[in-house]
Amino acid sequence: MEMIYKNGKTLSPNVQQALRYISKVGVMTKDVWCESFCQGTKRWKNKQFQILLENRLLKTHTCDLGNFYVLGDRGTELAKNLSWSLVEPVTPRQIRHDEFVAHGLLKLERNGLCKNWVTEKELKMRRAGNFLIKDQGEQTKYPDSVFEAYLGGKFRLVALEYERNGKTIPRYRSILWSYNKVSQLSMVLFIVEDETIKKRIKYSLRYLGRVSLLEQIAFMDAKEWKNNPIKGTIELSSTRTSFEKLSLAS
Repeated sequence: MEMIYKNGKTLSPNVQQALRYISKVGVMTKDVWCESFCQGTKRWKNKQFQILLENRLLKTHTCDLGNFYVLGDRGTELAKNLSWSLVEPVTPRQIRHDEFVAHGLLKLERNGLCKNWVTEKELKMRRAGNFLIKDQGEQTKYPDSVFEAYLGGKFRLVALEYERNGKTIPRYRSILWSYNKVSQLSMVLFIVEDETIKKRIKYSLRYLGRVSLLEQIAFMDAKEWKNNPIKGTIELSSTRTSFEKLSLAS
């Protein structure tokens, strides 16, 4: 299938990137389109977006929560023909959570600080058993994302967990203990909405004893992740840094 509009014009690289983003994430807001995938005046951005809708590359999400969009019939067909990851549209209650994670990763990727990022929905679709984390009891979960970050001169594997509401200490203990067994990870980054959640995770770490995971657990404030994940403060057990600083470390 050719990447063209109905009038025969080829899709621009930014449109292709936007469609690929949605195929991985399952949703995109108008704000993300304007900020990350389109240049020019507000009027031109809106006009180009309308063209995507008219060409059935995009369509409105079925929820009534605002300007949220998913792949249209033609966008879905294109994704299948190009063998892209093609996740199901995000459920309404997960929309803001999933785009919050993905948009931050997109910013890191655009600055050369991460690559090969995979969303939780992609991990589930692939049934990636090596990243299946024990939650509590017999329940399991996947990280919100797994990606390669440029740390200390080379790309290393990082798991990301966005803690919007927080979990119980027993749940965190199970999750952390499972992460301790995933040897290929160089960092487990918790994006936290408030200090209470961070304290709960740190308290749960006490039950692990002296394990290598203690040096790999990192925290970033959710506001910093949203505003500037490149320069946002990453808190490790022994230092405060950022993806920007870590990319320059030897």
